[in-house]
Amino acid sequence: MSEPLYITEAEVTALLDMRGAIAALESMFRLQAEGRAKNSPRQRAEYWGARLNMMSAGQDNGRFAYKAYCGTGAGTIYHVALFDAKLGLLAVIEAGALGQIRTGAATGVATDLMAPKSASTLGMIGSGRQARAQLRAVAAVRKLSQARVYSRDAGKLAKFCGVMAHELSIDVRPAASGEACVSGADIVVTATNASTPVVRDAWIMGDVHVNAMGANGLARMEMETATYARADMIVTDDIAQAKQEAGEFLAIVKNGDKSWSDIRELKDVVADAGSAKRGGLTMFKSLGAAVEDLAAASAIYDRAVAMGHARKVPR
Repeated sequence: MSEPLYITEAEVTALLDMRGAIAALESMFRLQAEGRAKNSPRQRAEYWGARLNMMSAGQDNGRFAYKAYCGTGAGTIYHVALFDAKLGLLAVIEAGALGQIRTGAATGVATDLMAPKSASTLGMIGSGRQARAQLRAVAAVRKLSQARVYSRDAGKLAKFCGVMAHELSIDVRPAASGEACVSGADIVVTATNASTPVVRDAWIMGDVHVNAMGANGLARMEMETATYARADMIVTDDIAQAKQEAGEFLAIVKNGDKSWSDIRELKDVVADAGSAKRGGLTMFKSLGAAVEDLAAASAIYDRAVAMGHARKVPR
């Protein structure tokens, strides 16, 4: 049996950058399309005012992982446990940053496959916990000339734009409204915890690629269903999970606007990139799948071992 590593949040950010995460997820999606990796949808359980969420995935090389996170009144704590079928537990990884990076990386994979190569303007609703990784991911796969960002907290928004403009060396500016943010953008990202749409269908015109990553519950929607109903291509990271968590999808299927067969999984688009549509309205509904955690955790672990990481799991 191996002696497992313990990897902290700070170490995660040092070991895995956005480009590395995008490459790791793309490789994992390709393996999944070949039947060499499997994903199990998220399970949620309520225990006396606390919610425990668990999700898992495995790969044919003998590696598998689960992510568990618990939301309480004190906040949410995330961990990934990475295993090897022969060696046992490889690592316990603090996974707040890991989750942000891999969610951004999924957006990066989808954007690279579906957004026009010439796309250069981004409109993003949200400046919170996930927004930085989303902006980093889009900037990693497209040469952005401008990013417009809108959120309700003006002070937080201004700080976010300043930090990201400095980090990415691009024009990142606050937008006065959601409409001003989104209208005319080549790529749109929604990164909010909204329960009702933050982007109106009328704001989305022309050739636009949308990444909707904030709403992963049946009662939550960031986009109007009319936008999904007229989309030329809709992709998500896991159909089985979408049937449990994507309220927009259930609505458009119930209304007869689309069928589940009209919605593709990201793994299949990765495996057949030539089938991806780059014009019109394309949409990626990101729910966060365990294969993404497995890909990120494996990359982090391998780099930690290569760098001689010596901190072991506390006994």
